[in-house]
Amino acid sequence: MHAIWMVLASKNDSFHYELYRDMSKVQMARPGHRIPAVTLYAEPDEVQTAFEKMTKAWICFECGCEFDLLGSMGQLECYQHPGTLQEDGRWSCCGQYQNPVRWSHNWPVQRMFDSCGTDRSKPPYQPVARVRGCQRCDHNTSSAAFTHDDAMQITDLSALLPVINKEFPFYLRTGFDEGVLRRCAKRKIVVPSNAARVVYMDNDAERRTYTPETDGRVPEGMEILACDANGDTIANWH
Repeated sequence: MHAIWMVLASKNDSFHYELYRDMSKVQMARPGHRIPAVTLYAEPDEVQTAFEKMTKAWICFECGCEFDLLGSMGQLECYQHPGTLQEDGRWSCCGQYQNPVRWSHNWPVQRMFDSCGTDRSKPPYQPVARVRGCQRCDHNTSSAAFTHDDAMQITDLSALLPVINKEFPFYLRTGFDEGVLRRCAKRKIVVPSNAARVVYMDNDAERRTYTPETDGRVPEGMEILACDANGDTIANWH
């Protein structure tokens, strides 16, 4: 698919060029432990490898909680920002401001930092608090947000279903939806007020284009790129 967009994405056509550039960034979160397909006909070693990945303990990048895929996959127990952080410090997906980094007076002392009134074993500043995401998702070890590309077909987990159901039945998990375990919740796309068209990923992980003037109701999905009436990419969505 990228090869097709490479043909279209000439710099003489700014819309298609920006569209290809942004679509190439939309990838699965790929935290390094994505479960491979393990059907009923999978080899024993394939099932064992998948089981080991599902039961390994991880630390969530977003909230810091410890989790394993066996108990958390499809539970949507965390939150993420599916959009991008704009130059004005706001998230394109919800308009929330990211907490700014505050300046703190400090100086290096033997490769460490020191400041008045603080414990020398600790940094003289507090880490910047994270703004909770606007979309429910699974725990993640990657800074890349989950997309609908990451949804797992139940048929691809058939060899592990007895184990998954023993931990927590898959059909009772929040992300269970018509035969798949979603890694992020469904939501409507965000449409900037001056957008003439918005490129987005729908709930089936297909790329589509929404035109506010003619398409009516705002669809569900995850927005990728928006352009104004002149074909220029919109940088600030709120």
